[in-house]
Amino acid sequence: MKRSLVVVSNRLPFIININEDGEPVRTNSAGGLVTALAPLVIKHKGYWVGWAGNNFTETMKIPDSKDSTAIGHGIKPSQILPIFFTKETYQSYYSGFCNASLWPLMHSLPTLAVFKAEQWNSYVSVNEKFSAAAFEAVKKFDSYEDKNNLVWIHDYQLMVTPMMLRNLLDEANISCKLAFFLHIPFPSWDIFRLNPWANEMLLGLLGCDLIAFHTNTYAINFIECCYHILGSRIDKQEMLVEYGNKTIIVRALPLGIPYNWFEDTAKASPKPFHCKETIILGVDRLDYTKGIIHRARGYERFLEKYPECREKVVFFQIAVPSRTDVDDYRNLKDELEREIGRISGRFGTAEWTPIKYIYNNIPQYELAGYYRDARIALITAVRDGMNLVAKEYVACQIADPGVLVLSPFTGAGETMHEALLVNPLEQEMLADTIKNAYDMKYHERKLRMNALQTRERLFNLDTWRDSFFDAVDLIDSVKKMQSLNLYDFETWLDPLIRGYRLTVILDYDGTLVPIKPHPDLAVLSDEVKDLLQKLIDFKLVDVCILSGRSMENLSKMVTLRDINLAASHGMELKLANGIEEENEQAIIFKNKVPELAAELKENVCHYGGWIEEKKYHVTFHWRDTNPSLRPTMVQRAKEIIQKHGFQALNGHCTVEARPSIGWDKGRGVYNILERLHGVTWADNVRTIFIGDDETDEDAMRALAGLGITFRVGKPNIRTHASHRLPNPDAVKVFLEWAVEYAESKKKYYLSTPSERRSQGLVKRDRSR
Repeated sequence: MKRSLVVVSNRLPFIININEDGEPVRTNSAGGLVTALAPLVIKHKGYWVGWAGNNFTETMKIPDSKDSTAIGHGIKPSQILPIFFTKETYQSYYSGFCNASLWPLMHSLPTLAVFKAEQWNSYVSVNEKFSAAAFEAVKKFDSYEDKNNLVWIHDYQLMVTPMMLRNLLDEANISCKLAFFLHIPFPSWDIFRLNPWANEMLLGLLGCDLIAFHTNTYAINFIECCYHILGSRIDKQEMLVEYGNKTIIVRALPLGIPYNWFEDTAKASPKPFHCKETIILGVDRLDYTKGIIHRARGYERFLEKYPECREKVVFFQIAVPSRTDVDDYRNLKDELEREIGRISGRFGTAEWTPIKYIYNNIPQYELAGYYRDARIALITAVRDGMNLVAKEYVACQIADPGVLVLSPFTGAGETMHEALLVNPLEQEMLADTIKNAYDMKYHERKLRMNALQTRERLFNLDTWRDSFFDAVDLIDSVKKMQSLNLYDFETWLDPLIRGYRLTVILDYDGTLVPIKPHPDLAVLSDEVKDLLQKLIDFKLVDVCILSGRSMENLSKMVTLRDINLAASHGMELKLANGIEEENEQAIIFKNKVPELAAELKENVCHYGGWIEEKKYHVTFHWRDTNPSLRPTMVQRAKEIIQKHGFQALNGHCTVEARPSIGWDKGRGVYNILERLHGVTWADNVRTIFIGDDETDEDAMRALAGLGITFRVGKPNIRTHASHRLPNPDAVKVFLEWAVEYAESKKKYYLSTPSERRSQGLVKRDRSR
């Protein structure tokens, strides 16, 4: 299928170095990502966005490839969109947030994670660069309407890029699918929430249409994070997340290897070992997640427990240098080398060295020979996204079959069941498993290895790539989540309101009614009015509408019996219990409103902008302004508002001038609840608050732990709300639930104990 494609990854498929003549040249990158994706970019004449290395500057041009054997040779300079940033930014973004914060956290090692706000800010700014470059690449597509258009974003360095890019595409009205693949583990929600910016990172990923992981475990972890941290609706059976008005597909698509290449290379690779002992092999990037020191100590226990195996085995540990500028990695190298020296000194003889250590990056062509001739492979990471070394070892077993010893804490461990699975943290178990592998007879070795090879040959790198594109192509046809229903609200709310009196506080515009071009057009539907009146008439739930409108206007728009009204963000009250009041401090600003409104009209009411004058507030509406002039007009409006002594606050396509008295909807909801239930309201009352814009966030913050809150509208904005609702129609569903809830409460109170049992009301009324 022909498609327009952009690949976005931290690094390009090559690094730019400077030759002796001072000219930039490509140095090809190795790895599965390049092997899998470079042919796609070439085939579809797509684009690749990434970093080209510190040596490449904005004054240079991407050179052509000089190496015709390189897998990315056919990618032309015009298909590359390089990202540039200073060494300081890269250090803060990559060495800082990516590797000091995310890497240990995602590998479920939170005590090693260090979080710093400035490094997070660097991460966000770098992701903005990637999203902007990807957007420029998309603008090169032949058609903006083609449903096959795809941007494929990769790995933990770019987890907030998708939503940034989605916002740019939506604003430009460009149709394009976004997909993301995470190459490392995704932890359980109780670990991921330790990230101070977990909310923003999950939001960033939910800009995608498809999010894929190596294993089902990681995929379920992500789905549960969305539920617990963002309050999303989820479907674990269908692997779906709903956030706002969008359904995101989540899939487990385990990465494979170019199996045939490794098998063929193993046939031609030179013999690496020149010793008679049985070879035990470990191949790892030097990283604390790989469990290399645990492995060395397990091998030590093996030699100690089974002395008959001494001088009959040699453990070759290949450690590929990694992040050599980071202290933790230098310390790890020093500790590993001390352990190897200690173990070799303890058991070694003049003729035999129990451990041979190679600290170097060995070419894949040579490494295939190491795999081929090793009788035992020790792959004992304490946590690993997949671990392709296990698969590469299996592919290279072309003669006398070896034994794969594998940690279940790797992604590979979830499918490679024929390996000997062992917990690497327990030395006794590891020692016994090594002995089991050493003693294993040919028939069992052959049986296990054949099964492993059959699977890895089938689920190879091509299969992974094809499966991903199959999932992308099915995005539009995959079953979406069921519409929001009463059961969703019952699940969310029943356990939290049990034993409390319920108070419901609702915003008006954008919550009970859709946003309209003019406030006077935002009229309650008959259905919503009927539901509200029914709920009020039960007298078991207190209902209040809290709006930024003036009381005069709100009373005109809402004419329900016994409704509680709170206008001007709660500075004006008109409650069903007879209380009517105005905030005394706000009255001072009442006389300033006409002068402020006049200056705003004179300066910013052009090209579609208009002013709404209220009792204590003035609102500048910029929804219909010229987009090119909008930032200037908004900034000018804020300057005028502040000059007159008001606060300038962003609303839904508005800038609101609010009295500078430290009042917001958070204080508003507290005031309402105190007037309805007294100062100890929190002892007996649970509050449900629903709103749709930034002014409502103050109420959501105030009610954290004291109530349940919902944010209505687009999912691309961070919220303090417990849950998201896509639109005012979902609020209507909530009102239907609330009416049913109040009705069941009334039946309960009016019935006798025997009637409650016979009608099932005791069981149904789980709120008691």
